[in-house]
Amino acid sequence: MTLKIVKTTITKNGRYNLIFLFLARNQYLASNDFYMTEIRYNLELHENSMAGRVFRIALGIICLAGGIWFMVSIGGTTASTGTAWIATAFLLVFSLWMIASGTGYLERFITVGDTKIVLKHSSYMPAVTITTSSLSCVTFKALSIEFHTAGKNVTLRLGNYYQERSVAIMEAVEAFCSRNSVETKGLEKKPEA
Repeated sequence: MTLKIVKTTITKNGRYNLIFLFLARNQYLASNDFYMTEIRYNLELHENSMAGRVFRIALGIICLAGGIWFMVSIGGTTASTGTAWIATAFLLVFSLWMIASGTGYLERFITVGDTKIVLKHSSYMPAVTITTSSLSCVTFKALSIEFHTAGKNVTLRLGNYYQERSVAIMEAVEAFCSRNSVETKGLEKKPEA
């Protein structure tokens, strides 16, 4: 990873603003005043395009309307059996899942910033914010990263499907650790020339 100064300007109050590029595996990240912008990596197997999100929301709304219509139409009739209600409940849960997926509530991601890492590694659990003050050690393994905090250990399991993304995430976390003097385990020590 290299750091390259692209432009230097002086503001009205005499502060120097350095605009530099942080080059890491074909990703160009702009930053101001020595602060790195937050980098967000998607942990899903597929990319979320706008068309895919709209399709999931539309399918969820259609399934929700169908589920509500079935509930109203089969209530009090001979078709009102246990299996019909189970199928209707499944259709309603599926529709809510599709709407939540389309709106992004179930998206898994990791965001690496200057002083914190936000990790949502499970679709149904809330995101975990790991700050430098609470982080004691980071362990790198072949396809996972373990964040050791005072209260608990959080493991991010990286897949083998998109190896470039896994490498970029590991490099971003490694840069975060070296910037904030966080102890790392499982990394090879590079000899200094």
